[in-house]
Amino acid sequence: MKSLVFIPILSALTLMADISPAAAQRIDLAYGSVVTAGDPISVEVFDLPPDTEVELRAERVLKHYYQRGLPVRRYQSSAVFRSNQEGRIDIAKNAALSGSYEGVDALGLFRSMQQVGDETVEADNRVTITALIDGEAVTSASFEMRFAAPSFRVEEIPSLPGSYFAAPATSGKHPVIIVVDGVDDNRQNRELLMPQLVAKGYAVVHFATYEIIYGPREPTVAGMPTSYVNIPIDRLQEVRNWLVQRDDVDSDRMGLYGYSRNGAYVLLAATKFDWVKAVAGISPSDVVWEGWGDGVELGTTSSYSWQGEALPYVPYSKNWYREVAKFGRGGRGRLRAPMDEGRWANPDRVIAARIPIENFTGAVLVVGGEQDDLWSAGHMVQNVSERRAEAGLKTSLLVLPEAAHGISGTGYNPTRLFDTGDKRRIEAQAQARTWAATLSFFEEALKPDPSLRDGESE
Repeated sequence: MKSLVFIPILSALTLMADISPAAAQRIDLAYGSVVTAGDPISVEVFDLPPDTEVELRAERVLKHYYQRGLPVRRYQSSAVFRSNQEGRIDIAKNAALSGSYEGVDALGLFRSMQQVGDETVEADNRVTITALIDGEAVTSASFEMRFAAPSFRVEEIPSLPGSYFAAPATSGKHPVIIVVDGVDDNRQNRELLMPQLVAKGYAVVHFATYEIIYGPREPTVAGMPTSYVNIPIDRLQEVRNWLVQRDDVDSDRMGLYGYSRNGAYVLLAATKFDWVKAVAGISPSDVVWEGWGDGVELGTTSSYSWQGEALPYVPYSKNWYREVAKFGRGGRGRLRAPMDEGRWANPDRVIAARIPIENFTGAVLVVGGEQDDLWSAGHMVQNVSERRAEAGLKTSLLVLPEAAHGISGTGYNPTRLFDTGDKRRIEAQAQARTWAATLSFFEEALKPDPSLRDGESE
């Protein structure tokens, strides 16, 4: 009987097949049956018939996705490989000949999954991989891709409405990562990003700074800005004040993380607070842009404020409305165009609006894609690095030549924001590189104690 054996080695999973007639089908997980979401996964198949086409089919149930409120569905991918003369397939080295994706892609089976049917199913985190020859399943095995350890708990911060805190269950003082975002992203951060960081030994705050509201909908959190206008940077001090009262955090090891517009927020905040030791800006800006939102008049407001005063900003061009309208019609606007036009037309305002990141002497990571069509993140992260270099400061810089804006994530979730396979591949690979760089950066800058991490397996 053919069988598959999963063996996680360090942070990798190995999928092996034993086709000895006497072998009983079994799953052997040397380090447990759980993988923390985002950790590298390798899939290998051994002891197959040599030079044979083999279909590998992956299936999982997804609760977590890009938008709130989507029902739980079953997702599936498959790819056909040819075993080598030793009867082996390694998806990180061997090209998929056909199927959900083609070519060599270690992320392919995971990121190329598509929804199967419309039936609502019960959520779980299991991933099942099945090997088929001539359409017949020869064996399969599964593992749990876990976003959070069983001990993971999130608590609301009463003094900071819309914000949440989580820490490893282990005793001791943990370094802190403050994730700056909006109320809109509460669920995604609580169920995805926060537990992934907690699993690595960090205490994590999701700090909500706004809730974008269009139309008559009522805010879910009272007192929160409902447009991206004059977001107060100084309010971040309230997070610090709350954290230092806890005995499970290390107030000397605090970092900031922000994606997209929140990447600009955290870079700016790092220049204002001397208690920040490290800051990671993913697809950020190097300048303060004008504010935006429902009913906000073009060219009249800043995105950020400091101690009640609006900060200097770069205005958009009049073509902003044209690009925003495309989103309203279900399309995809290229906001980069009116932003670039505004920057080119106002060089004096660019100088005044630059984020003085060279004034921050702590650790900095910036990541941006050259093909970003929301704003020119690849160019702007290069500006950040150059300004710090002029001041004699090092920067962890990652520019992704083929990537666009959607580089937050791990690369292992389906990438369905794009219609073409090549863009899906690029997005997933960019996410994986960004996530690996982020973990490496904070590990070096904040040095979490491995012994104080939440359990990643059972």
